[in-house]
This record gives sequence, C-alpha cells and structure tokens, in this order.
Amino acid sequence: MALAIGTDGQRAWTWAARLAELRQRRQPAEFRIEAPDWAPLLQSLSAAVAAAVTASAGSASAAALPAAPPAERFAFLAEAATGLWRLRQKMLEPGSDRPLENMRRPYRHLQSTWDVLAQAGLQVIDHTGAPFDEGLALRVLAFQPTPGLARETVIETVKPTLYFRDAPLQMGEVIVGTPAAAGPPGA
Repeated sequence: MALAIGTDGQRAWTWAARLAELRQRRQPAEFRIEAPDWAPLLQSLSAAVAAAVTASAGSASAAALPAAPPAERFAFLAEAATGLWRLRQKMLEPGSDRPLENMRRPYRHLQSTWDVLAQAGLQVIDHTGAPFDEGLALRVLAFQPTPGLARETVIETVKPTLYFRDAPLQMGEVIVGTPAAAGPPGA
C-alpha cells in the first residue's frame, strides 16, 4: 500500500499515494508494481544529516568555513543537477527564460523540482554569455574564434558550475569565443 511520511515522521495517506494505488489496481495482479518502502531510508538519511549538523555546529572552525562536500558522496547530486539543467535548456526558447509553447506543461514540473533543489542549497550557474577571464574557476574545453566579439566570452556552457551550500560541487565546462582576427590592413 502506498503511504507517505508526514513532516512529523508519521505515515499518512496523501492524494498522490492514493491515486498511485488506484492506477496500480487498474492493471492485472501480475503486472502491479509494489510501492517501495522509503520510510527506513528517509529516517536513516535524516539521522545522518542531523548527526553531521550537530557535529559541525560543535566546532568553531567548521562553522566559519563551509567544508566542500566529498565528491564521492555528492556525485549523484551533480549528475542529476546537470541532467536537469540540460533538460531545462532544451525546454526554453533560445535566449530567454520562457518555455517553448509545446513544453509549457512539462516545464512547470521541471521548475518545481528546480525550486526544491535551490531551496536545499544547490546553486546552478550557467556561464553562457559571460565575459571570460583567465582567473575564473572554469574548465575551458576549447577557444573558438568568433566574429563580432570585442573580448573573450563564454559562447557555450557544456556543464554548469554547481555549488551546494556555498561549497563547490562541480567545476563548469565551457567553450570560449575569442575575437576573430582582423584581416591584413589594406586588404
């Protein structure tokens, strides 16, 4: 049976859980998928987070400087956020923050997931169109001569820069456009 965990840790029925159960009952018994029991996993994760917060609150140096999350523990978050960012880029009109006409309904669901990640402390930075300086913490995949540029500019972001609670999670990967070389004088 489909149950959800409430904010107080108690199991509670939700409309989404009830609807999911009804959808399963439309199918023959041999094709029904048993709902996973997320309660033990969520409780162990919340206990681990609470332990980490209390441990870091006890030391003054940990509170002063945010520690970078271990790459192996947060690799899944970086991959998921990069995938959602790419999906979002495909759903938007080029050069705007508006979704394409045929993507308006699915975009709302993506945006709600995006907002949840932002509230949890994930910051996704797309560098496209930003001026490029050598001191930026970016991995440059290529420099490409581009007409019409006055200075080096990021013309494409392959992977966004990710920060989780102000700690770097993933370095951005970009393609930088360079001003096109002027032709020989007098030509």
